Amino acid sequence: MRDRSAIHSSRPGQVFSGQMVGWRHATAMSPYTDTWKIHRKNITKIASTNVSVSMFDRVQEVEATRFLGNLLETPSDLFDHIRKEAGAVILKVTYGYTTEHKGRDPFVDLASKTMAQFAEATVPGKWIVDVIPFLQHLPDWAPGTGFKDTARKMALQLRQCVDQPYAFVKHQMREKKHKTSFLSQCIQDIGDDAQMEFVHKWAALALYLGGADTTVSSLMTFFLAVTVFPEVQKKAQEELDRVIGGSRLPVAADKPRLPYIEAIMKEVHRWHPVLPMGLPHSSIEEDVCRGYRVPKDSVLLPNNWFFTHDPAVYLEPMKFNPDRHITTRSHPAEPDPRNYIFGYGRRICPGRYVADNALFITIAQSLAVFDVKAPEVDGKVTMPAVKFEPGAISHPFPYQTEIKPRSEKHAELIRRAEADLPVEESDAKELEKIKW
Repeated sequence: MRDRSAIHSSRPGQVFSGQMVGWRHATAMSPYTDTWKIHRKNITKIASTNVSVSMFDRVQEVEATRFLGNLLETPSDLFDHIRKEAGAVILKVTYGYTTEHKGRDPFVDLASKTMAQFAEATVPGKWIVDVIPFLQHLPDWAPGTGFKDTARKMALQLRQCVDQPYAFVKHQMREKKHKTSFLSQCIQDIGDDAQMEFVHKWAALALYLGGADTTVSSLMTFFLAVTVFPEVQKKAQEELDRVIGGSRLPVAADKPRLPYIEAIMKEVHRWHPVLPMGLPHSSIEEDVCRGYRVPKDSVLLPNNWFFTHDPAVYLEPMKFNPDRHITTRSHPAEPDPRNYIFGYGRRICPGRYVADNALFITIAQSLAVFDVKAPEVDGKVTMPAVKFEPGAISHPFPYQTEIKPRSEKHAELIRRAEADLPVEESDAKELEKIKW
């Protein structure tokens, strides 16, 4: 998949998710074609250049500060705040859309629901129609065809996720009040070309959903890890206090001086990969690898979870231990998990640098001002269970943790940083005017 990516970079066709729901048009699930190359080229422009990554950093720092403010106000809503932060960054850059600063936002909720359906729809072997394709042609009243109604509902949800944000950008451009974004720049370039409009619409979806949900899973995993392994938090806060001090929040530019925070970021990726089995590759030609024949159209599933938990590679793999990523005299750094978890060859995630920076900034700022610990129930400390949901994209099962500011001085630092943020009105009300 990496060294012979010219012939192992396609995607297998799935009847249920691809043909019936429509995910075959999405960048991540599209076959290796010229259309996919256009998707990839456009996404790389915004997600992988130094200029665009620095733009993401600025937006991320603003939204991370808002996240701290929301967490200070209602720490029990941790998961909602994580979704809001991740969604706000990607919606701003992809569509120029400003989310609701407090409470729920329609586009953040839309992304969350659609990605949950993606994870369900793409599980290999779950849907009988993927094994017996002719079942899709049976009438709806036939026994065993309930999957058809499920596919229609998922397809409608997916169409909303593709078309509604696109309609928002076009409406804002007609009204001359749009903000520069990935999609507004694409629309300016394509004129009336319907085919390219379709391509750009789905490329934007890849940024919207890919950026929104994977970061959510990683941050949920981070808060679970520091709850269960409190010694990690203590060591991280010692580094932050020594390097940053208590007068400001850490930012992306501080990364070279915060090696332990960067090690925590790597360990989050390793301890529980967002995509435990990656995304399936498909071979467009027959091949022979280490004596094994790989027929044309073979489905290749990388076992990312094992790659990041192989005890021959990672000492005590079930332990969350950021020190494993730092070279010392007695211990060379263990392999960087990002060699696996972001994909392989020509299918490697183009947003991997953005994802890393988003994770780094939120981890650094959260540990700088908050203490995270297991809650007490009836006077007894109750550690959350380390359990993760199955599916193509895996999140921790819901858990309880206690989050409090480290001191009143740290709480005031959050309030002061939030007060200094630019005032922006949410675009959520604009959606009421838009037909899609």
